[in-house]
Amino acid sequence: MSLNKLIRCSYKKQRRPYIMEENANFIPEIYIGENGNWFINNYDTGVKARGDDGITPHIGPNGNWYLGETDTQVAAAGPKGEKGDTGPMGPQGATGATGPQGLTGPQGLTGPQGPTGATGPQGATGPKGDTGATGPQGPTGATGPKGDPGAAGPQGPKGDKGDTGAAGPQGVQGIQGPKGDRGEQGPAGPVNIANDLETTVEGYALDARQGKELKDMIGQHSIVGTGKNKNGYYRKFADGTLEMWGALSVSDASVTTASGSLYSTPGYVFNLPYTSLTGVSVSLNFAGRNGVWPSVSTGGDQRSTVGYWLLFTVSARISGTLHYHAFGTWK
Repeated sequence: MSLNKLIRCSYKKQRRPYIMEENANFIPEIYIGENGNWFINNYDTGVKARGDDGITPHIGPNGNWYLGETDTQVAAAGPKGEKGDTGPMGPQGATGATGPQGLTGPQGLTGPQGPTGATGPQGATGPKGDTGATGPQGPTGATGPKGDPGAAGPQGPKGDKGDTGAAGPQGVQGIQGPKGDRGEQGPAGPVNIANDLETTVEGYALDARQGKELKDMIGQHSIVGTGKNKNGYYRKFADGTLEMWGALSVSDASVTTASGSLYSTPGYVFNLPYTSLTGVSVSLNFAGRNGVWPSVSTGGDQRSTVGYWLLFTVSARISGTLHYHAFGTWK
């Protein structure tokens, strides 16, 4: 019960509980008046302080004032007052002195090696670096197939006259010109005939038999047929020689079989564009990975098919292009 409330009590003869009225203007005060009754804040309760009943005010179990067994409905303790305003903040305390530096602890043990993390995504391409120094000269590769003749270049400036070369072979006889006027009869001279192709002495005539031999020699090296298909190109010479060339793509070849200090692929086979009557001689060249070289194997029949391996110094998977050049016979 708040100390600033006044409790007004009235007592009725029917012995009903006291009726209390609250007045928030005075502090409650209990005392015995001049008439011997109990007074609360100057109100006469009509109850004698001393008398036959012997009633003495006391605080009941519910916290109210009791007169005997009668609850006056007046709380002995006042109600909780309102919260006061927050007081001003105190001044900042002085900063304490810095404590001494603690001792350095011992070095911890190195932890175990962690597992290798997953490979991250491909990073962006960095700026172009400076050109590196020229590397050492690599080994000479296998001879590639003969290329088609290039276009004739422009006429160069006339050079100094060179030394007289050896006499070339007799050229093909030209078209006969018109018959000239008959000349005067000259003196009879010796007739010099050379029955070989080596004579270079001025004044000698080539024997007709050597002309036939020369024609046959030229004819042997003439091309009598050409062709191509999905396996490559070929051409046939008059003397029966068969020339073939081409290229095939090699994708993700497994160079993983140990062979001494090297690694090789399994044996592969490719088809030739024309079947040779005899075994072919083949040269191979691989482009696409430095240090890889091909080798002819026994996997093909060497007439319509050729077997090969790819060799490398380390185990790897290889992609590139295999070029071949082969010679055989067609008749």
